[in-house]
Amino acid sequence: MSAAKPTLAVVAIARNEIRDIEAFIMNVDPIADEIVIVDDGSTDGTLEYLQSRGPKVRVLQRRLEPAGGFAAQRNAGSALATADWLLHMDIDERIPPRLAAEIAATLPSTAFDGFRYRRLNFFLHRPFRAGGWQNWNNVQLGRRGRHRFVGAIHEQVDVDGGAAAIGQLTAEMWHLNDESFLERIGKNVNYAQPTGREIAKRGPVRWWHLLFMPLWRAAKAWAWGGAWRYGEHGLIFALYVFSGTFNGWAVAWDEQNRIPRSELEKCLADEGNGT
Repeated sequence: MSAAKPTLAVVAIARNEIRDIEAFIMNVDPIADEIVIVDDGSTDGTLEYLQSRGPKVRVLQRRLEPAGGFAAQRNAGSALATADWLLHMDIDERIPPRLAAEIAATLPSTAFDGFRYRRLNFFLHRPFRAGGWQNWNNVQLGRRGRHRFVGAIHEQVDVDGGAAAIGQLTAEMWHLNDESFLERIGKNVNYAQPTGREIAKRGPVRWWHLLFMPLWRAAKAWAWGGAWRYGEHGLIFALYVFSGTFNGWAVAWDEQNRIPRSELEKCLADEGNGT
C-alpha cells in the first residue's frame, strides 16, 4: 500500500441542527479534506449556515424517504464525496484529539477497507457507559466505494470482503446526544412509527408483548447493562427504555387494529339515523 496521505471526507446527515452545526463543523474541519452534509429539509438556518462555509462544505438537499430511511440518506452522501476515505458521523458527535491522531496515523498504510470504533455516549449531559450503549462498536469509517449502509432505522455499514476487511480503532468518538430529556423523548417519538411498522410485520401483537417486551428491555438495561451503577441517572435511562419499547409495540398494535376514521364517521351517521 502507498504511504501517501489519503484524503478524508466527513459525511453526515442533518435536519434542523442549528444548535450543533457550528461546533460540529469546527470540530471536524481540521482533519477533513471535505465535509458532505445531506440535509433533510432544514428550516432553522442550518442550510444557510452550511452554504456560507465555502467550497469545503458540500450540501445535498434530500428529503428522508421512509422506504430507504437513514441508510439511503447516508449512501447519498457517500455518492457525493470524492475523498479516499469517508468518516460517517452524526451532527452531535465530536472527534477527540486521540481519535483524530489514530485515524491520521492508520489510514496511509492500512490494507483494511473499513474500521470499527467505539463511542463514549452521553445521557442527560453525562458520560454513560451502561444500558447497552457501552457496547456500541460499529463501522463508521470506510474506504470510498468499498462500503454502503443498509437498514432504514438503525442503519449499519456493509464492507466489501466482510469481517476480514474490517479493522478496529482503539480511540473513542464522543456522542453528546441530547440537550434535554424532552429532546430525547422527541427522538423516541420519531423512531416509534418506523419501529412499530417493522414489529407489525412479524405477526400479531398481543397483550403480553405490550407488557413483557418493555419490562424485559428495561430490566436488561438496568441489571445486565449496568444502569443501576448510575443511581437516579441510570433509573431514568431504564424507564426511558421501557417507555420507548412500549411505544414501538403500541404503534405496531395500532397498525394492526386501527379502525379507519371513515368507519367511525359512518357509525356516527348510522346512530344519528337510528340504524
